[in-house]
Amino acid sequence: MSIQDLRVKKTTLAAKAKNLIEENDGDKWTEEINTVYEGVMSDLKKVNAEIQRFQDLLDEAGGALDGDYQTPGQVAAMAATHGIEVMHKPVYKNLGEQMLDVRAMTIDSAEAPKARERFQKIVNASGANTGVDSEGGYLVETDKASEIMKTAVETGVLSSRVTRQPIGPNADGFSYLAFKDRDRSAGTMLGGIQVYRKAEAQLMVSSGKALLEERELRLEDMYGLIYVTNRMLRDAVAMAAYAKQGLRDQLAWKLDYEIWQGNGSGRCLGVTQADIMISVTRTTTSTITTPDISNMWSRFIGKNPVWFINRDCNPQLDILSITAGTGALEPRFVTYDAQGIMRIKGAPVVPIEFCSTMGTLYDIVLADFSEYLLIEKGGVEEAESMHVRFLYDEMCYRFITRNNGQPKDETAITPLNGSNTLSPFVALAS
Repeated sequence: MSIQDLRVKKTTLAAKAKNLIEENDGDKWTEEINTVYEGVMSDLKKVNAEIQRFQDLLDEAGGALDGDYQTPGQVAAMAATHGIEVMHKPVYKNLGEQMLDVRAMTIDSAEAPKARERFQKIVNASGANTGVDSEGGYLVETDKASEIMKTAVETGVLSSRVTRQPIGPNADGFSYLAFKDRDRSAGTMLGGIQVYRKAEAQLMVSSGKALLEERELRLEDMYGLIYVTNRMLRDAVAMAAYAKQGLRDQLAWKLDYEIWQGNGSGRCLGVTQADIMISVTRTTTSTITTPDISNMWSRFIGKNPVWFINRDCNPQLDILSITAGTGALEPRFVTYDAQGIMRIKGAPVVPIEFCSTMGTLYDIVLADFSEYLLIEKGGVEEAESMHVRFLYDEMCYRFITRNNGQPKDETAITPLNGSNTLSPFVALAS
């Protein structure tokens, strides 16, 4: 019996023991049931001991016994049959090692044949037909690609707050149906769907078909270039650390930039370029006043409000006041928490470089970026979307990932009562 067969047997025994416990709680747990349960647990311990003996042998023998066991395809088929998730052992210790192999394959050096063997293991593990994209980029190993994209998105000030939607390996975009219910002034929501109480049955009329609109996002390529020295090419560990940190920081900055002000053409549609952004009239030119803050808050709708400002705005926010007769009072809604972070009406204030300079449109924005959708192919879910290519004539590596983003909805909301529109993205006009 192979180690894979033993693992299948272990899964079966564990499931049987679990069912005995769940189906015989309380008074149902008889001596007879207990005898069966102890027999299953005894068999499980024996199987665990056999698996450990096999594992010890494999650890000591290394790859010498590879021919005695099932092929990856046989293991995958068995796993699918029995519902077992197969965890692939990483081919490379770090990203730097794979980058060196990519260089070897590109320039066809003496190390290229071994490098291609290692790379083929990555292709096999991913399930892809080929690990080389249309532009000559090599597939990055799953765990390395995941770590880069995950840390990049989580590092970004804006990208870390958005709603993320992974895209599967056979798709190149994401489409979804949105209700056309942004105008609620007529008393309806969700695009014509109306709800009544039983006592209002006489008022019930056909609400017609729900009005839906299809919104679509297509994946777009995002490139990262890393230039390396000859000395760095000899140190895989150093190159891995340098590449991961550099890609993380630059991808995070680029994503944030596009989420804020991208034009939507081959890139993300930024909130400042989208129709859903609304602006509030500034009461006094080139300043921010207490009424400005209150007016912005009254136009905001969302669950996760955050104030984004240019750092030039900080002095203005520190001296906000409320007129009281011939004097003035500090507004109670401007506070600092224990970490020294300013809060306005309980929402944190985050300085970012993308905000405009003080006194201009977008110097201060109140936003809920969970209302922004970022689609991703790669990173946490799929490896197919991250490839690396060595441009040997420039001593440069190029990384490619695929993503795109836009606000979930197209326009602001016109409420049932009131003349002002509402939005999860509110700015202060010039």
